[in-house]
Amino acid sequence: MYEYKVTTTKSLFYCGNDLPTFLEARKKAGLLTLTSKNSENLTSALDVLSTPTPEAPVVEDPSPVKKAAKKTAK
Repeated sequence: MYEYKVTTTKSLFYCGNDLPTFLEARKKAGLLTLTSKNSENLTSALDVLSTPTPEAPVVEDPSPVKKAAKKTAK
């Protein structure tokens, strides 16, 4: 997901879970390059989250059920 450029010719790639702690500040500042695969994953995730899901129809109880009266001992 993230590309860390060590030199102009060498880069290291890290996923979000394996990103070293010394790169966390750069990640938060937006200084790490995001890979194209990350952009694809983000786009597909946003598509899934933005599609509306059909809501289940609300079924109302036709009539409340009356409770049986308690019999008292005499």
